[in-house]
Amino acid sequence: MKTVVVTGSSKGIGLGLANEFLKKGCNVVLSSFAKDEMMHEYEKACAIYGKKRVAAQACDVSSLGQLRQLWETAQSAFGQVDIWMNNAGIANTTRPIWELETREIPRVVSTNLTGVIYGTQVALQGMLKQGSGQIYNSEGFGSDDMVLRGLSVYGATKRAGRYLTESMAAELEGTPVQIGTISPGIVLTDFLVDDVRKMAPEQREQAKAVYNILADSVEEVTPWLVEEVLKNTENGKRIIWLNEERTNRYMNDEARLGRDVFSQFGL
Repeated sequence: MKTVVVTGSSKGIGLGLANEFLKKGCNVVLSSFAKDEMMHEYEKACAIYGKKRVAAQACDVSSLGQLRQLWETAQSAFGQVDIWMNNAGIANTTRPIWELETREIPRVVSTNLTGVIYGTQVALQGMLKQGSGQIYNSEGFGSDDMVLRGLSVYGATKRAGRYLTESMAAELEGTPVQIGTISPGIVLTDFLVDDVRKMAPEQREQAKAVYNILADSVEEVTPWLVEEVLKNTENGKRIIWLNEERTNRYMNDEARLGRDVFSQFGL
Protein backbone atom coordinates (compact mmCIF):
# COMPACT_ATOMS: atom_id res chain seq x y z
CA MET A 1 0.00 0.00 0.00
CA LYS A 2 1.54 3.28 -1.13
CA THR A 3 1.52 6.47 0.92
CA VAL A 4 0.84 9.73 -0.90
CA VAL A 5 1.24 13.33 0.29
CA VAL A 6 -0.77 15.93 -1.63
CA THR A 7 -0.17 19.61 -0.91
CA GLY A 8 -3.07 21.99 -1.47
CA SER A 9 -5.60 19.19 -1.05
CA SER A 10 -8.50 20.87 0.74
CA LYS A 11 -10.33 21.51 -2.55
CA GLY A 12 -10.08 21.49 -6.32
CA ILE A 13 -7.57 19.32 -8.16
CA GLY A 14 -5.62 18.54 -4.99
CA LEU A 15 -8.69 17.18 -3.22
CA GLY A 16 -9.66 15.29 -6.35
CA LEU A 17 -6.22 13.67 -6.48
CA ALA A 18 -6.35 12.77 -2.79
CA ASN A 19 -9.76 11.14 -3.13
CA GLU A 20 -8.70 9.14 -6.17
CA PHE A 21 -5.55 7.88 -4.44
CA LEU A 22 -7.74 6.76 -1.54
CA LYS A 23 -10.07 4.95 -3.94
CA LYS A 24 -7.03 3.13 -5.34
CA GLY A 25 -6.14 1.85 -1.87
CA CYS A 26 -3.36 4.30 -0.99
CA ASN A 27 -2.76 5.98 2.34
CA VAL A 28 -3.12 9.74 1.91
CA VAL A 29 -1.88 12.77 3.81
CA LEU A 30 -4.02 15.85 3.21
CA SER A 31 -2.35 19.23 3.46
CA SER A 32 -3.50 22.80 3.03
CA PHE A 33 -2.99 26.36 4.19
CA ALA A 34 -6.76 26.42 4.79
CA LYS A 35 -6.86 24.33 7.95
CA ASP A 36 -10.63 24.35 8.54
CA GLU A 37 -11.40 23.25 4.97
CA MET A 38 -8.71 20.59 5.19
CA MET A 39 -10.03 19.16 8.46
CA HIS A 40 -13.55 19.04 7.03
CA GLU A 41 -12.28 16.93 4.12
CA TYR A 42 -10.17 14.85 6.50
CA GLU A 43 -13.23 13.92 8.56
CA LYS A 44 -15.15 13.02 5.40
CA ALA A 45 -12.30 10.82 4.18
CA CYS A 46 -11.95 9.12 7.57
CA ALA A 47 -15.67 8.30 7.56
CA ILE A 48 -15.31 6.57 4.20
CA TYR A 49 -11.86 4.98 4.36
CA GLY A 50 -11.06 4.83 8.08
CA LYS A 51 -8.62 6.84 10.16
CA LYS A 52 -5.82 4.34 9.61
CA ARG A 53 -5.54 5.40 5.96
CA VAL A 54 -5.80 9.19 6.23
CA ALA A 55 -3.73 11.87 7.95
CA ALA A 56 -3.79 15.66 7.75
CA GLN A 57 -1.31 18.45 8.40
CA ALA A 58 -1.89 22.17 7.89
CA CYS A 59 0.95 23.58 5.83
CA ASP A 60 1.96 26.83 4.16
CA VAL A 61 4.25 25.58 1.39
CA SER A 62 6.25 28.80 1.41
CA SER A 63 7.55 27.70 4.83
CA LEU A 64 10.37 25.17 4.77
CA GLY A 65 9.74 24.35 8.41
CA GLN A 66 6.07 23.57 7.82
CA LEU A 67 6.94 21.32 4.86
CA ARG A 68 9.39 19.42 7.04
CA GLN A 69 6.62 18.99 9.59
CA LEU A 70 4.38 17.66 6.81
CA TRP A 71 6.97 15.03 5.94
CA GLU A 72 7.36 14.08 9.60
CA THR A 73 3.57 13.75 9.98
CA ALA A 74 3.39 11.43 6.98
CA GLN A 75 6.35 9.37 8.12
CA SER A 76 5.01 9.09 11.66
CA ALA A 77 1.56 8.01 10.44
CA PHE A 78 2.58 5.57 7.70
CA GLY A 79 6.29 4.80 8.00
CA GLN A 80 7.41 6.28 4.69
CA VAL A 81 6.27 8.44 1.77
CA ASP A 82 6.07 6.79 -1.66
CA ILE A 83 4.61 9.67 -3.68
CA TRP A 84 4.81 13.41 -2.96
CA MET A 85 2.54 15.67 -5.03
CA ASN A 86 3.56 19.36 -5.09
CA ASN A 87 0.07 20.52 -6.04
CA ALA A 88 -0.47 23.71 -4.00
CA GLY A 89 -0.69 26.78 -6.19
CA ILE A 90 -2.40 30.14 -6.65
CA ALA A 91 -2.82 32.58 -9.54
CA ASN A 92 -2.56 36.32 -9.74
CA THR A 93 -5.48 38.38 -11.00
CA THR A 94 -5.44 38.19 -14.81
CA ARG A 95 -4.11 41.63 -15.65
CA PRO A 96 -0.79 43.16 -16.81
CA ILE A 97 1.99 43.08 -14.24
CA TRP A 98 2.01 46.87 -13.88
CA GLU A 99 -1.61 46.74 -12.71
CA LEU A 100 -1.11 44.02 -10.09
CA GLU A 101 -1.28 44.84 -6.41
CA THR A 102 2.21 44.64 -4.97
CA ARG A 103 1.28 41.90 -2.50
CA GLU A 104 0.02 39.58 -5.26
CA ILE A 105 3.44 38.99 -6.78
CA PRO A 106 5.27 37.57 -3.73
CA ARG A 107 2.22 35.45 -2.84
CA VAL A 108 2.20 33.77 -6.25
CA VAL A 109 5.97 33.31 -6.40
CA SER A 110 6.31 32.03 -2.82
CA THR A 111 3.51 29.49 -3.29
CA ASN A 112 4.06 28.32 -6.87
CA LEU A 113 7.83 28.42 -7.07
CA THR A 114 9.42 28.67 -3.64
CA GLY A 115 6.87 26.15 -2.36
CA VAL A 116 7.71 23.69 -5.13
CA ILE A 117 11.46 24.11 -4.56
CA TYR A 118 11.10 23.62 -0.81
CA GLY A 119 8.66 20.74 -1.24
CA THR A 120 10.99 19.02 -3.68
CA GLN A 121 13.95 19.51 -1.35
CA VAL A 122 12.13 18.10 1.68
CA ALA A 123 10.76 15.13 -0.22
CA LEU A 124 14.13 14.37 -1.83
CA GLN A 125 15.96 14.44 1.47
CA GLY A 126 13.48 12.01 2.97
CA MET A 127 13.18 9.73 -0.05
CA LEU A 128 16.91 9.43 -0.66
CA LYS A 129 17.29 8.47 2.99
CA GLN A 130 14.52 5.85 2.83
CA GLY A 131 15.77 4.56 -0.53
CA SER A 132 12.73 5.11 -2.76
CA GLY A 133 10.02 7.53 -3.82
CA GLN A 134 8.50 9.67 -6.54
CA ILE A 135 7.84 13.41 -6.67
CA TYR A 136 5.37 15.09 -9.02
CA ASN A 137 5.18 18.83 -9.62
CA SER A 138 2.02 20.32 -11.14
CA GLU A 139 2.32 22.11 -14.45
CA GLY A 140 0.09 25.01 -15.43
CA PHE A 141 -0.27 27.72 -18.03
CA GLY A 142 3.20 28.84 -19.09
CA SER A 143 5.01 25.60 -18.34
CA ASP A 144 4.96 24.77 -22.06
CA ASP A 145 6.12 28.29 -23.09
CA MET A 146 2.65 29.57 -24.03
CA VAL A 147 2.11 33.28 -23.37
CA LEU A 148 -1.12 35.03 -22.40
CA ARG A 149 -1.71 38.66 -21.45
CA GLY A 150 -2.16 39.00 -17.71
CA LEU A 151 -0.51 35.72 -16.71
CA SER A 152 3.14 36.73 -16.84
CA VAL A 153 3.82 36.16 -13.14
CA TYR A 154 1.85 32.91 -12.84
CA GLY A 155 3.27 31.60 -16.13
CA ALA A 156 6.82 32.45 -15.07
CA THR A 157 6.45 30.37 -11.90
CA LYS A 158 5.08 27.41 -13.85
CA ARG A 159 7.82 27.57 -16.47
CA ALA A 160 10.41 27.72 -13.72
CA GLY A 161 8.76 24.76 -12.02
CA ARG A 162 9.08 22.68 -15.15
CA TYR A 163 12.73 23.66 -15.52
CA LEU A 164 13.31 22.65 -11.91
CA THR A 165 11.73 19.27 -12.55
CA GLU A 166 13.70 18.63 -15.73
CA SER A 167 17.00 19.56 -14.11
CA MET A 168 16.24 17.50 -11.00
CA ALA A 169 15.38 14.50 -13.18
CA ALA A 170 18.86 14.71 -14.66
CA GLU A 171 20.44 15.02 -11.21
CA LEU A 172 18.47 12.04 -9.91
CA GLU A 173 19.63 9.62 -12.61
CA GLY A 174 21.21 6.63 -10.90
CA THR A 175 19.35 7.20 -7.63
CA PRO A 176 16.30 5.32 -6.30
CA VAL A 177 14.13 8.47 -6.49
CA GLN A 178 12.21 9.76 -9.51
CA ILE A 179 10.66 13.11 -10.32
CA GLY A 180 8.13 14.19 -12.95
CA THR A 181 5.18 16.45 -13.63
CA ILE A 182 1.44 16.19 -14.03
CA SER A 183 -0.46 18.55 -16.31
CA PRO A 184 -4.19 18.59 -15.51
CA GLY A 185 -5.09 20.90 -18.40
CA ILE A 186 -7.98 23.34 -17.97
CA VAL A 187 -10.05 22.25 -14.97
CA LEU A 188 -13.29 23.81 -13.74
CA THR A 189 -12.29 24.65 -10.18
CA ASP A 190 -13.18 27.59 -7.92
CA PHE A 191 -9.69 28.81 -8.80
CA LEU A 192 -10.57 29.04 -12.52
CA VAL A 193 -14.13 30.32 -12.10
CA ASP A 194 -13.04 33.12 -9.75
CA ASP A 195 -10.38 34.16 -12.23
CA VAL A 196 -12.92 34.34 -15.08
CA ARG A 197 -15.32 36.28 -12.87
CA LYS A 198 -12.69 38.97 -12.24
CA MET A 199 -11.88 39.49 -15.92
CA ALA A 200 -12.98 42.51 -17.93
CA PRO A 201 -16.11 41.69 -19.98
CA GLU A 202 -14.37 41.36 -23.35
CA GLN A 203 -11.56 39.24 -21.91
CA ARG A 204 -14.10 37.10 -20.04
CA GLU A 205 -16.00 36.24 -23.21
CA GLN A 206 -12.78 35.34 -25.01
CA ALA A 207 -11.72 33.07 -22.16
CA LYS A 208 -15.13 31.42 -21.93
CA ALA A 209 -15.08 30.64 -25.65
CA VAL A 210 -11.90 28.60 -25.13
CA TYR A 211 -12.76 27.08 -21.76
CA ASN A 212 -16.22 25.95 -22.90
CA ILE A 213 -14.50 23.68 -25.40
CA LEU A 214 -11.37 22.59 -23.54
CA ALA A 215 -12.25 22.60 -19.83
CA ASP A 216 -13.00 19.44 -17.86
CA SER A 217 -14.24 18.77 -14.34
CA VAL A 218 -12.08 17.58 -11.47
CA GLU A 219 -14.01 14.30 -11.53
CA GLU A 220 -13.08 13.73 -15.18
CA VAL A 221 -9.39 14.58 -14.92
CA THR A 222 -8.12 13.26 -11.59
CA PRO A 223 -8.94 9.52 -11.97
CA TRP A 224 -6.82 9.39 -15.13
CA LEU A 225 -3.97 11.38 -13.57
CA VAL A 226 -3.84 9.12 -10.52
CA GLU A 227 -3.90 5.96 -12.62
CA GLU A 228 -1.00 7.27 -14.71
CA VAL A 229 0.99 8.27 -11.62
CA LEU A 230 0.55 4.88 -9.97
CA LYS A 231 1.70 2.94 -13.01
CA ASN A 232 4.61 5.22 -13.93
CA THR A 233 8.17 3.93 -13.49
CA GLU A 234 9.94 6.55 -15.62
CA ASN A 235 12.11 9.32 -14.21
CA GLY A 236 11.35 12.70 -15.79
CA LYS A 237 7.87 11.63 -16.93
CA ARG A 238 5.36 14.30 -18.01
CA ILE A 239 1.79 13.09 -17.46
CA ILE A 240 -0.37 15.33 -19.66
CA TRP A 241 -4.17 15.21 -19.69
CA LEU A 242 -4.89 17.86 -22.33
CA ASN A 243 -2.42 16.57 -24.91
CA GLU A 244 -2.50 17.31 -28.64
CA GLU A 245 -4.68 14.31 -29.47
CA ARG A 246 -7.28 15.15 -26.82
CA THR A 247 -7.27 18.84 -27.75
CA ASN A 248 -7.91 18.06 -31.41
CA ARG A 249 -10.72 15.71 -30.45
CA TYR A 250 -12.35 18.34 -28.24
CA MET A 251 -12.08 21.00 -30.96
CA ASN A 252 -14.07 18.75 -33.31
CA ASP A 253 -16.66 17.63 -30.77
CA GLU A 254 -20.00 19.24 -31.62
CA ALA A 255 -21.30 18.80 -28.07
CA ARG A 256 -18.35 20.75 -26.68
CA LEU A 257 -18.58 23.44 -29.33
CA GLY A 258 -22.11 24.27 -28.20
CA ARG A 259 -21.89 23.96 -24.44
CA ASP A 260 -21.79 26.63 -21.71
CA VAL A 261 -20.05 25.34 -18.60
CA PHE A 262 -20.13 28.72 -16.86
CA SER A 263 -23.89 29.25 -16.73
CA GLN A 264 -24.03 27.15 -13.56
CA PHE A 265 -21.80 29.78 -11.92
CA GLY A 266 -23.88 32.74 -13.10
CA LEU A 267 -21.36 33.79 -15.73
